[in-house]
Amino acid sequence: MKKNNPLMILLILAAVALTIYFLVPSFIFYSKSQHEREIYVQQNPRIFKKILNLGLDLQGGMRLVLEIDRSNLEKEAQKDVQDRAYTIIENRINALGVAEPIIQKQGKDRIIVELPGLKDEAAAKSVIGRTAQLEFKLLREPAQLERAITVIDNELSGKKEAEQDSAAMEDSTEQKAQEGQKLAEQLFEGTEAAADTDSVSAGEELIDKKDKITSFKDLLVQIGDQIGVKIDNVPRVQSIFIRDDVRHALERAGLGANSFLWGHDTTKIEGALYRVLYYVKSAPEMRGDVIKDARASIDQSGMHAGGAKVDMEMNAKGARRFSSVTAANVNKFLAIVLDSTIYSAPRIIQKIPLGRAEITGSFTMEEAKNLAIVLRAGALPAPVTIIEERTVGPSLGQDSIDKGIFAGIVGVLVVFVFMIVYYRLSGVIALIALILNISVVLAVMTGVHATLTLPGIAGIILLVGMGVDANVLIFERIREELRVGKTVRSAIDAGYERAFVTIMDSNLTTLITAFILFWKGTGPIRGFAITLIFGIISSLFTALLVSRILMNVFTAQRANKLSI
Repeated sequence: MKKNNPLMILLILAAVALTIYFLVPSFIFYSKSQHEREIYVQQNPRIFKKILNLGLDLQGGMRLVLEIDRSNLEKEAQKDVQDRAYTIIENRINALGVAEPIIQKQGKDRIIVELPGLKDEAAAKSVIGRTAQLEFKLLREPAQLERAITVIDNELSGKKEAEQDSAAMEDSTEQKAQEGQKLAEQLFEGTEAAADTDSVSAGEELIDKKDKITSFKDLLVQIGDQIGVKIDNVPRVQSIFIRDDVRHALERAGLGANSFLWGHDTTKIEGALYRVLYYVKSAPEMRGDVIKDARASIDQSGMHAGGAKVDMEMNAKGARRFSSVTAANVNKFLAIVLDSTIYSAPRIIQKIPLGRAEITGSFTMEEAKNLAIVLRAGALPAPVTIIEERTVGPSLGQDSIDKGIFAGIVGVLVVFVFMIVYYRLSGVIALIALILNISVVLAVMTGVHATLTLPGIAGIILLVGMGVDANVLIFERIREELRVGKTVRSAIDAGYERAFVTIMDSNLTTLITAFILFWKGTGPIRGFAITLIFGIISSLFTALLVSRILMNVFTAQRANKLSI
């Protein structure tokens, strides 16, 4: 009998260690009650990146099928209308604060949206269905930013602003003040939706008495010409922005309560992720309806030569306005804002008179293409209609989990009893490998942020049978070798080697089918396929490697006697 390879033993131990590492956060989270989970999420805002996500059929939520209306679009504009609609919908859903939503394109005109754990279905439909709003806004001066930070810190520490300072910064007329307030409320709408808030108290609950924020400035870091917030502190900063006292203090100071907007992308600095925070003027300089076209291309000259850029063209009205804005604001930053999220904030280098501009920076070509899609999205939005809607309540989702777990336990127990009775100690070895198989599948799904659905649970139950099937083939082959008089060591070697081809053939054909289901399927079918793909690969690992090493260990300890 071949000796166990130390490298293989280390590989198995590493697999076990990684499995435990990935599953522990999920075990801790899902062992808590619903109320305890909500508190735990507030304390650990990134927990959804570490746990196994459940589909809407398990935790409740909403599934929407959206159809794009191309009837009023010109032929040239229909080319990437689905990509533009996808970008808009993705922004809307991110603003809802749904953990791990699933957004998929289907065909040429449909987009499928799954929102697990969503509680306000009416708000979701309203947000997803409204037209995208693209705006160009100038960033405020650094002195105004410093002033705003001071106002916020004074409010957090209990200090009040002097009345004369507040009055000096207000608008000159009541009409302008009302218009500014109306614009601020519109702009704040997207930012407020991004926070988990039903009222002001919801934001304040994020800061308990033990860990109350006393300095807004301490949460900010300098990132180039802008400021940023460490990703773990984003919920804290957001909770400050939604406080009534902070908003009123900024309004009294004439600094714009809703002028802080987040950047779309994150920035990595020394291993930590940061999100850029911009401070913009309340009123936009231009809106997206002035853009005629936007395309990604390669920069042929300048400091970014060889890199990607975005070429932008405006209509006649936009060209005149853009010329005026750029002439008056050289060396200032002009932010491109889509749905209260800033995609880019380039510096104005010089006056741009002809309505043609380019946005350069540290772009990859893919990033440039995405930004071009964002720019065109505001210029030519396509109506989107909800053609199918399915809502699953939390109680139904919990009932599905309970029944799925019960079915899984019953199926596994029946298999366990059969294997132990029929194959004795060898059956126990197969069951150890089977338990590791299921654990590895769940750990891999957690690691790649896959979503477990009810069909996925069915796939795991199917894997129990498939995993045992491989061991049955091996054990029966070992029995045949023992009947012809071979020694235990020779029988085990022959059993694994001769069953290998049969096991690989059967699993390979199933794996091909699973990939086809994942490629062509949607929703529950994809959930089943994902589980099946991971399970087949894990099953081969545990059946052919783990069980063999365990077989060698047990046989060596029993003086080459095999209970089979």
